Amino acid sequence: MSRPKRHALRCHSTPSEPPVEPEGPSNVATRSEPVPESLPQDEPDFPDDAEQCNKPNLRPSRRESNKVNDVYVLLGGKKVVLEWNELGQPVRESGGLLGQFLGHIASEFTNFPISYTKWSKIPASNKEHVWKNLIQDKFDVSDESQKKYIMGSLGKKWRDNRSRLFTELYDPALSWEDNLQKRPTYIPVEQWDAFLQYRMEEKTQSMTEKNIINRSKQNVPHTLGSMSIARKRDQIEMETGRTCTRAEMYAISHKKKDGSYVNDEARQKIEELQMQSQLSSEDDAYTTVFGKEHPRRVRTVGQGVCPSQMFGSTSHAGGSSSSNYICKTEFDANMETMTKRMEENDAEIKSLKSALAYMMQHMGGSLPPGFPNINEVNFDCYLVILNA
Repeated sequence: MSRPKRHALRCHSTPSEPPVEPEGPSNVATRSEPVPESLPQDEPDFPDDAEQCNKPNLRPSRRESNKVNDVYVLLGGKKVVLEWNELGQPVRESGGLLGQFLGHIASEFTNFPISYTKWSKIPASNKEHVWKNLIQDKFDVSDESQKKYIMGSLGKKWRDNRSRLFTELYDPALSWEDNLQKRPTYIPVEQWDAFLQYRMEEKTQSMTEKNIINRSKQNVPHTLGSMSIARKRDQIEMETGRTCTRAEMYAISHKKKDGSYVNDEARQKIEELQMQSQLSSEDDAYTTVFGKEHPRRVRTVGQGVCPSQMFGSTSHAGGSSSSNYICKTEFDANMETMTKRMEENDAEIKSLKSALAYMMQHMGGSLPPGFPNINEVNFDCYLVILNA
């Protein structure tokens, strides 16, 4: 199957203006929108430098690329058109461009101050400002699920940036004052001071030690580099014309360019996964080899996908969606059967009560001493005897 051609750069010009060749990323579709004459007057307060607020400082960094710069200089209200897969993940070249752009925004601590202890602690006004004035200004996005993915990606990149900064700059052999002097010039003094204080807290250090231990147990590195799993899977499916399974993606993402495994543990996991996939469903094989899925992510699928979205249930994340459907169908059928039997039992109990009441009337109107009241009798035991 031949690979479909990717969209070239597309632009729309208003009838009153002659067509012009736009500036922007190559091989990425763009769309034009009318440019508002001015921003709304009720925008939240942000740094005094409005230009810096709407166009982050493009300081040289290893995260920066010419393509990201191209996004910032899109003219005439043009926006990059994103492509999404069936799981709500950005793919193709536009997906990679979005990832680079988000990485640059997350590294700008004027947008998301480094002094906050958690992503959830950053004010919603900051996030909404970035969404409306940076993301939506350059990318054609409006769907809530897309916003959720993008904000989740920004949060992860923000956390990764903070961790990288501390690892690269903090020196435990130096004094507190000397470490303060190692502050990057693009980070305000008060942010760097608050960040270092947070990292020095006993609770933070304890959590860091646990994370280091957990990371040390992850002995199978992937080989995809900066390309996301979703984009790699989409690329393979475009080339082969068929669906790429999770087991195949695990093998691909843990092999070198020459086809060899990254290490012996990777080879053992792949072989075990392939063997288990022949004995049961692929998702059950994953559970057998790796254990249950994390509540907020699914192995070898990528960011933004949780077990409930992938499998339809979090109670049995390792099961396939088809298996869950079968179990649900059987459960519904059993419940219906039990309901019918309960209704039949109720009818039998009513009939038995009527019979006992009739017998009482013809036996003098009372039962022998010690015999329970008719309304207190456990008729279930009688029904067991009658059904035996």
